[in-house]
Amino acid sequence: MRVLLLTIWKPARGGVVTHVENVIKRLPYEFEIVTYPRFAKLPLLRALAFILFGFMDALIKSWRKRFDIIHAHYAVPQGLLGVALKRVLRLPLVVTLHGTDINYLAKRRGTRALVRLVLNNADAVVAVSRFLKTEAEKLGIEGEKIRVIYNGVELPEYEETQREMSILFVGSLVKQKGVDVLIKAFRTVKERIPEAKLIIVGEGREREALAELCTQLRLRDVYFAGSRSELSSYYSRSRVLALPSRAEGFGLVALEAMAHGLPVVATKVGGIPEVVTHGETGILVECGNANALAEALIRVMSDEALWQRLATRAKERASEFSWEKTANEYAKVYAELK
Repeated sequence: MRVLLLTIWKPARGGVVTHVENVIKRLPYEFEIVTYPRFAKLPLLRALAFILFGFMDALIKSWRKRFDIIHAHYAVPQGLLGVALKRVLRLPLVVTLHGTDINYLAKRRGTRALVRLVLNNADAVVAVSRFLKTEAEKLGIEGEKIRVIYNGVELPEYEETQREMSILFVGSLVKQKGVDVLIKAFRTVKERIPEAKLIIVGEGREREALAELCTQLRLRDVYFAGSRSELSSYYSRSRVLALPSRAEGFGLVALEAMAHGLPVVATKVGGIPEVVTHGETGILVECGNANALAEALIRVMSDEALWQRLATRAKERASEFSWEKTANEYAKVYAELK
C-alpha cells in the first residue's frame, strides 16, 4: 500500500512529527511526505505556501507512482490540501485531528467553516483523544465517521536515576502551553523549596516574554534549555513534569514522562485527563490557576510516599499505550478505505 502523507515534518519537532514518525516505522507500507516549504515563516504565508507548493509536489509524486490513500495530519491547511487532492486524484482521504485544529481553528470565525468542510469531505476522521472526537461532533461531524486512535509511547529500558529537585516543562513556548502560569507558580515553589529548579525545554515565539517575566519576578534557577531531540535524560533526572496547558489535544509529553516513572502535574483540559489520572498517575489542577499549580507541585515534590506511588502508577499506565497499537489501528482504517 502506498500512502501520501500531508504533514508537518522534520526538521520540525513536536508531537505530530513524533506520531507520524512512529507510525511510519511500524507499518510495512510505502509513505511519501508532502510538507511545508522551508522559506515560509509567517503563519498565513506558511499555510498558503503549503497548499500551493504541496499541491504541485503531490501531483509530481502521483505521476511517478500510484497512491492508495491520502492522509492529512491536521485539518487546516493539510486537510484542505487533502480535499483538493482527493478530487483530482480520486483517492480516499483520512484526516487526523491532533488538537490545535479543533481547539483553536475550529473556534475562530474565519477558519471554523474550513475545518468543517475538511471533515465533511474526509472519508475517515481520526482523533487522538475522546475529547477531540466530542469537539468534532459539536461541529456536526457524524460520530460514526470518527475513530479515536491514541498516541503511543516507547517504554525505556531499566535505568538507575538520580532525581534532582527540578520541575520539567517540555513543549512549544506559545500562549496555549501556559508556561507563564508555570513561571508564576514557580515563585511560590521556590519560596517553599529553595533548592527547586525549573527546566524549560522548547522554543517558540513567547520565549523572550517568558524570560522577561522571570526577570520581573526576580526568579533564579529557571533554565531555558532550548529545543532538544533527546529527552530521556530530562525525564529521568527531573522530580515532576509540569503541563500547564490552556488547551491540549492529548498531551504526549505527559505520556512520555510517565513512561520514565515521572509524575505529572497538569491542567484539567482537553485530552489530558484521558492520560493523567488525578491522584493516581499525577495531579490535575484548574487551568490558569498559578496558586493551585504551585501547591500541587510542592505536594508532589516534597511528599516522598506520594511521589513513589504516583511514579509507580504512572509507569504502569504508560505501559497501556504503544506505537504498535497506534500503527495497527491506522492499518485497519487504511484497509477499510482501500
